Amino acid sequence: MTAENARLGLLRAELARDWDAVRAHLSNALSVDPAASAPCAAYVALSLDHACQAFENVLLRLERGLGLPERQGDAWHRALLADGAMAIAGVRPAVFPAEVEGDWEELLRFRHFLRHAYVATLDPVRLAANTARLARATQATEPFVQALVAALLP
Repeated sequence: MTAENARLGLLRAELARDWDAVRAHLSNALSVDPAASAPCAAYVALSLDHACQAFENVLLRLERGLGLPERQGDAWHRALLADGAMAIAGVRPAVFPAEVEGDWEELLRFRHFLRHAYVATLDPVRLAANTARLARATQATEPFVQALVAALLP
């Protein structure tokens, strides 16, 4: 096995693990009704947060693994997401379809709110809407990520 094959194999395994985490956190978010109680709402909110973080890890790990420059600046999260919807000729295909970019962006906004609101009442309706966004975005992104991971075979 060459060093390049080992590097690609590791990248493939890490991307698959991160994507599995997205799906697992989605499953967690879907497993309870956020309107049932404050702890249920918190569980859904944290599941959404962790799913978003795992998806961001997919995007970051892919860029690093392909040797793309590190993101910088205040809007790096948004730029990373926007670039994930586009193919980079000769480097990689799109990581997710453009039609769910808005869903991923809303989830990124929610994650930012959750991490900076500190003391806020979680709105079960908003949590349910964000869970639906995550489900839609994950379903649409799944074949893209699976094809990307498969393409990294040494």
